[in-house]
Amino acid sequence: MNGHLSFEEGWKVLEQGIVKCSKILECTSTRPTVAEYMNYYEMAVQKQHYCQEMYNGFKTTLADCVRAMVLPHLMHKKNDCFFRELLKMWSNYAIMVRCVTGFFSYLDRCYVEQCKLPSLSDAAATSFFAPVFSYFGDEARTALLTMIRQERDGNNMDSGFLDVMHGICRSEVKTLMQNAVLQDTYDYYSMRSSEWIVHYSLPDYLAKVQESMEKETNRLAYYLNISSDDSFDLCLQAVNAPLMETYDSYTREKQIGGQLLLQTYKLTSDPILHSPQTIEEELLGRCSRLTLGGCSGSNSFD
Repeated sequence: MNGHLSFEEGWKVLEQGIVKCSKILECTSTRPTVAEYMNYYEMAVQKQHYCQEMYNGFKTTLADCVRAMVLPHLMHKKNDCFFRELLKMWSNYAIMVRCVTGFFSYLDRCYVEQCKLPSLSDAAATSFFAPVFSYFGDEARTALLTMIRQERDGNNMDSGFLDVMHGICRSEVKTLMQNAVLQDTYDYYSMRSSEWIVHYSLPDYLAKVQESMEKETNRLAYYLNISSDDSFDLCLQAVNAPLMETYDSYTREKQIGGQLLLQTYKLTSDPILHSPQTIEEELLGRCSRLTLGGCSGSNSFD
């Protein structure tokens, strides 16, 4: 290393390397030079380092590339066409990021962990999805929620869907998308409950509630990249609540007592709670969990 390298001098060269990598978004690129990699290393390890400036520059430059080279491709597209283009651009972007992070690997190994910052991969996901949701939030949510509903109704899910969802869940728009998924799930089961309560006997309806809880706990854990326990808690709000509200309203309207149900039907086991329970115990257990969660009677996830 010869002398001190200023941030302005070093970043100018690094930026040229990032721009080269960004051409991957257009399916054309050239390899960064050794000089560009060495500039990064010198800026990171010299006595007066610029790690924070490089970390911020990494995020900002990627976001600028997304605004300039990704967003125009998403304009005037809806539903499946929007998703196809989003998946294509996200896949190309992921390749680009792997190339770009070669400049910044020292940050991930040392500075990021030491300062407890989001990893470069997570920061890169935010740099992609934050502009996408800022400009095309409605289109993105509609396209992704439509695919979840279609899969829930028995259609095959596109293999790229999970890549996009897991990318979103690594970014700072995770909560925004999670709330949209929960609200849509609540609405879905509110609609289904009205159909099921007249189509099924009450014992069969309660069996549908249990089946739906099991399926959605697995589904949300898979799509939102969360633990089964966290997914189960969310499903108490988005699945159990609307189904049991309809059940409770129907039994009150028909003046059906718990004792009559107890004579005709008994849950032999609850796979989620792993213990035999009667209907009365099951309902009390569900209600207590809803109360503790602070979500009883609410269908808002904002």
